[in-house]
Amino acid sequence: MDRPWYREPETFIALAALVVSVSAVAVGLYEASLQRAHDRAEVWPHLELSTYVTPKGASLRLENSGIGPAIVHSIVVSVDGRPQRNWTAGLQAVTGRDPGVLETSTAADRAIRAGDGVQLVGAPAATLPPGMWDYIKRVSVRVCYSSVFKESWVLESRQLTTKSTWTSVASCDTQPAGADF
Repeated sequence: MDRPWYREPETFIALAALVVSVSAVAVGLYEASLQRAHDRAEVWPHLELSTYVTPKGASLRLENSGIGPAIVHSIVVSVDGRPQRNWTAGLQAVTGRDPGVLETSTAADRAIRAGDGVQLVGAPAATLPPGMWDYIKRVSVRVCYSSVFKESWVLESRQLTTKSTWTSVASCDTQPAGADF
């Protein structure tokens, strides 16, 4: 007596092998997804703006408190909503006078390692105007940076004396022409 093909023992064995194979592929894809998420978390940068005031002067630093390198694409500094071309012009717009000697660093188009930072601008105490904190409230800073996986964020401080915000973005703009930050 002939049995139909679907009642043969080989059919059951083949179906069991197919189920195991499909399950193995599904588990492999899930594990790969988890590994990608883990890899991204392992190199997550997190930039922060910090102001420091000492008896020697004041400075603004951009620090990477994340666990991966931050690739800085652009920095825009504005005074009263108007973009500035460099720190000297920005401080002159804020105070109405030449700021004198400044220590500045260019951070755009460079990477900042995890745990490192860069001083964006520093001013000796003798050059700081009275009421400096009132002046600084008029300054906003916007930094667009990415991870090595090309995930991008914008760090924005609408007033340097207030809390910063971070927003995930699709990509970063390049540094505006003529801007040196």
